[in-house]
Amino acid sequence: MAYVTTRKNEAGAVTSHQVKWRLGGARTAPQQTERFDADDEGKESAEAFCELVNGNGQQWPLGWVKGKGFITEESDEAEYVFRAWATECIKNRTGIEERYRDDCLRDLEAYILPTFENCDVRSVEHFCKRTIQVWVNQMAQTYLWRGSKRKLMSPKTLKNLHGLLSSIINEAVEHEPPLRDRNPCKLVALPRTDDDGIEDDDGEDAEFLDPDEVEGIVSFLTRPEDKRLVRFTYATGLRWGEITGLAHRHAAIGRDSHPRIRVTRAWKRNKTKGHYLGKPKTKASRRSLRVSPLAWQDLIDQGVNPGSKANTTALIFHNGRGERLPYSTFYDRWMEAVRKAKETGLLSEWKNPTFHDLRHSHVAALIAKGHSPAYIQRRLGHESITTTMDTYGHLLPETDDDAMRTIDESLRGPLEDEDTELLDGELPQQATDVRKVYVLHIDGGRFEGFWKRADRDMVAEQWGLDAGQTPHTETWSVDWWVRKHGNGEKDVRREPTDRVLLWFTGPAVYGPDGVLQNPEAERHEPVSRYVWGWEAAYTDEPALSRVEWCEDSVETEAEAWGFDKSQVRAEYAKACIIAQQMCGLNPALSGGEQAAGDGRGPGGAGTEAAHIDS
Repeated sequence: MAYVTTRKNEAGAVTSHQVKWRLGGARTAPQQTERFDADDEGKESAEAFCELVNGNGQQWPLGWVKGKGFITEESDEAEYVFRAWATECIKNRTGIEERYRDDCLRDLEAYILPTFENCDVRSVEHFCKRTIQVWVNQMAQTYLWRGSKRKLMSPKTLKNLHGLLSSIINEAVEHEPPLRDRNPCKLVALPRTDDDGIEDDDGEDAEFLDPDEVEGIVSFLTRPEDKRLVRFTYATGLRWGEITGLAHRHAAIGRDSHPRIRVTRAWKRNKTKGHYLGKPKTKASRRSLRVSPLAWQDLIDQGVNPGSKANTTALIFHNGRGERLPYSTFYDRWMEAVRKAKETGLLSEWKNPTFHDLRHSHVAALIAKGHSPAYIQRRLGHESITTTMDTYGHLLPETDDDAMRTIDESLRGPLEDEDTELLDGELPQQATDVRKVYVLHIDGGRFEGFWKRADRDMVAEQWGLDAGQTPHTETWSVDWWVRKHGNGEKDVRREPTDRVLLWFTGPAVYGPDGVLQNPEAERHEPVSRYVWGWEAAYTDEPALSRVEWCEDSVETEAEAWGFDKSQVRAEYAKACIIAQQMCGLNPALSGGEQAAGDGRGPGGAGTEAAHIDS
């Protein structure tokens, strides 16, 4: 709440009346003050102003300029009130699309004006590092609706809003004559744009789908034209506005006899025109793309006939009546197909792809095969290579792979392919196969390979939590994996490894006379731990058991494990009985003559084992 306070000098004489309050009313908001004269008239003015602040939500009253009072519409001061200044700045900007202008005005009204609406753009108190910091922190704690979910404003959205505010204040700095000495927005640090919290289903990041996952979603689309739309988008990486803006005349056989499409327009929208066909997003977005044979066949099936002059302006992908295909109508069908693909295991459960993720997945497929960022930039229509690298740079093969191999070879000498015979002119595999295997190193020198970095990283994180230590990860080329792993590519995992919670009990160790050597009670109580698919103990059975005679120690062991605790107990009891029976067959009890034969256990086997499945 605003309040009036009296300022006095050392002699006790009143020097002024001041109104103080916190901007917006929050405890952590910057304090605001307005000064009035020391006489009775000044006191009355201060009290009246205090009521205005309290009635205006702890904001500066509309039209009030600090130190000057209310300004009129005819006054030159009116144009410096932030609402008027910001609105005019956005409306007068050149070189931007109308939809972007509308979006800026919408964001201004929703997120910036509630705090700064009545401030003076020239004021170093209204706009200073402190006030901008408070606003940034308020925005970081603002919840927004993303579809049906309510989430905190993402760092990327906050960065965009901060940029809009900064551009408006910067116009005051660059005004002739300058209205401000500097822009305080440039002094304020923002949250990292890659720090979106720890929620598993945040949904802000791109989802990268492999071809099988794309086809899995396609299989649940009921309309043939939807199937072709999804496959063609994955094959070209076009944006929604670009692909739904393609006309029959944009598809043709090029002079090189290869099918191509020309991207010359895209769907746009603004308040006055509604949806209309305009220029693509950037100048670089006007491009010609070569189309693969399978993708070209989808266009032919969609009705494209390059040799025909009829209907060349008609849309290739439309709403069934030749009109624009609204994303909102397609969205429901897409999400239903995604849901069914996840239910049937054709799409990973933790993935929540949008249609735009087909564009990201197109890039991932190109990068996986070693195509250069410059080629990808041109194909996507990015204005700058920086955009391509900022968005997809983390997918590129790690640049130190070759360096690490060089170091290894310097230590142990180069590995030679003695058994590989090459035809004349044929390159060795390592020169042509640029695919990557994402490797996880586990205790004991074991390593597991994954085709997807995300799968490897997810398993590594969980393994680290289970084991209490951080595992080592690397990225290898396929040929290096083949050299290091005897079974070659077939053991590279396409999905994250299974992980189950199993119960273990034992082992019970019996001497040659059948006496239990480890009678401690805790040894024979079931204990649980997680087991991964690559471990020998992994099973999906309720209970298994092992009984084994050990030649070296002349002892018999029994143990049991499985996912059902009660059945593991029962199986362990049976295994212990069998172990005691096996003790009577132990050659150590027969005077050593049997053992002297060939030094092996009963029945001529070095180890006697029984596996009992429940």
